[in-house]
Amino acid sequence: MAAPPHDDAHGKVDLSIENLRSQYQQSTLSPAEVVNVVYSRVSAYHDKAVWITLIPQDDTLERANQLSTQYPELASRPPLYGIPFSVKDSIDVAGMPTTLACPSYAYTAITTAFVVQRILDAGGILIGKTNLDQFATGLNGSRSPYGIPRCVHDSDYVSGGSSSGSVVSVAADLVSFTVATDTAGSTRVPASLNGMVGLKPTLGTISTVGLVPACKTADCVTVIAKTIDTTLVALNVMQAYDEDDVYAREVPPTPVPWDKSSPALRYGLPPQDLVDTSLSPQYLDLFNRLLTALRSTEMQLSLNMHYEPFAEANAMLYGSSIVSQRIVAFKDYLDTHGYDEMHPVVAQIFSDSAGFDAVRAYEDIFSLAKHKRNAYKQFRGGPGGEDENERIDVLIVPSTSTHPTVDEMLADPLALNKRLGTFTHFVNLLDLCAVSVPVKATWARRDRDLLELGRRMMEMEM
Repeated sequence: MAAPPHDDAHGKVDLSIENLRSQYQQSTLSPAEVVNVVYSRVSAYHDKAVWITLIPQDDTLERANQLSTQYPELASRPPLYGIPFSVKDSIDVAGMPTTLACPSYAYTAITTAFVVQRILDAGGILIGKTNLDQFATGLNGSRSPYGIPRCVHDSDYVSGGSSSGSVVSVAADLVSFTVATDTAGSTRVPASLNGMVGLKPTLGTISTVGLVPACKTADCVTVIAKTIDTTLVALNVMQAYDEDDVYAREVPPTPVPWDKSSPALRYGLPPQDLVDTSLSPQYLDLFNRLLTALRSTEMQLSLNMHYEPFAEANAMLYGSSIVSQRIVAFKDYLDTHGYDEMHPVVAQIFSDSAGFDAVRAYEDIFSLAKHKRNAYKQFRGGPGGEDENERIDVLIVPSTSTHPTVDEMLADPLALNKRLGTFTHFVNLLDLCAVSVPVKATWARRDRDLLELGRRMMEMEM
């Protein structure tokens, strides 16, 4: 059953940052009017599982009017002036509950996460906190006691997760962008299933202070938006060095810009047998059409790249001691509550994550270091970094493997969820940045170039 369309009494306002900026500059729209549009749409939207906590409309209107009073002159306005956004409910906002979709875990945050505060300081208007797979554990969006957010294109289908409410809040035109997270594909999979741009930036370049960790060494705060331009504006505000983040890295300038005047980019692909066996027939057809379109561009296929380190790292996220980081993150809660008050599928995953010893943990650390080094060699050119036939600039993989219905996911919650991450799990573990338009992955610190490459691929004829 397809989801019914939604409307608002204020007309169809385009909430992209580029459009709102233009409207504000022309004085054809005010932040308060945008807030009224947003809350009208939120009220009318059929899927009530999108949000866990909404800020009262009167409070948000007060914020909008304060911005208008504070910044009457165009030249003084900050980059996100009057831009509505949402935040995944695993990230702290002072005075609001942080639930991680688990009522017995919930607490009221005392401080606002570093990245959210940057957005607020840049003029953003927070609308509320969104639903997610409980404890950010899942790629499908069906594991929350607050309801199951549905795909915006057809409500029989999953939205993807764990950033489920986040992606729907953008794809349903309720906000301009969302602050989400990605540990194993939790931004890229839902972005793909709802037709959005989902950017997983370089680890450490967006602060995770104020994010409740799922896997601290792989967690990343992310952006989901409708357009490349909106994503870039949000990224430029969100990406900054935070000395209180133990994994923080400086945000360097891009060394060599990728644009249409650059030399031909070399791209790698996963093995055809993996693609053939992993993708549903519909997704396989779409991916093959993309490959056909790529052959008509100036980009060059690297025929001899080695995919093994990417595949081996992909298998490690849930097949090694790395998964035990979830136990570490929620140890106090588990000591007090055990598994009884958790979603049953999440409880099973947590239970299966226990039992790894220190020897296994160090073995896995060393194995992952080897996979990371071998993956990086592909971006330099083979084992010695000199073979041009093996070098790639970008790895192009399917964003996900299939799009299950909610009923299919509930009937097979573990195996089907794992299948959704066939081409996403390795990205965080190997310290790559990625964008789903569909997904591309490349070495760290090429975030903006990756978005521009994504723009070019979105414009290709298929």
